Parts: sequence; structure tokens; C-alpha cells
Amino acid sequence: MATCYRCGRPIPSTEFKLRRKVKTGEKMYRRYPNPNLSAIHISYGIRVVCSPCAKRIDWEERQRMWRQYVELGLALVLLIIALILRYVH
Repeated sequence: MATCYRCGRPIPSTEFKLRRKVKTGEKMYRRYPNPNLSAIHISYGIRVVCSPCAKRIDWEERQRMWRQYVELGLALVLLIIALILRYVH
């Protein structure tokens, strides 16, 4: 029997196995003698998840995409306002 990669819930063999891209690891690199963080490498992989976790992952991805669209729209509006103000005066 498979288990969910995120929550560990057992997934019965009768249930469809959903796969999603999930974070599987993170490495932090430091250059010595300067102990400041120089790089972070995050790795992702396709793993089996239960349906509640799959819904949550999909919802988080949609939220991230909408946030990007809103930020882009705000940037365009600010640019248009700046251009209008420049040519009005």
C-alpha cells in the first residue's frame, strides 16, 4: 500500500494514485572562511500524494499564479500612471 509523501496517510489500492511535484530536499552552500550563505539549492520531484494533499498543492499553485498576475497588473498600472503624469505636466 502506498503512502502520501506529504502527510504519510496510507492510500488504499482502490484509490487512484495522484502524483504532484513536491519539494524533496534543500541544500545550503557556504563558502569558508566567510560563513555567509552563498547559495540555496532546492530540489523537487514527482511523488504520490493523497487527494486532500493534491487539492492543497493545486490550490497553493493557483494562489501563487494569481498573485503573480496581480503583481504584474499593478506594475503595469503604475507604469501607465507614471507615463501619464510625465506627459501631462
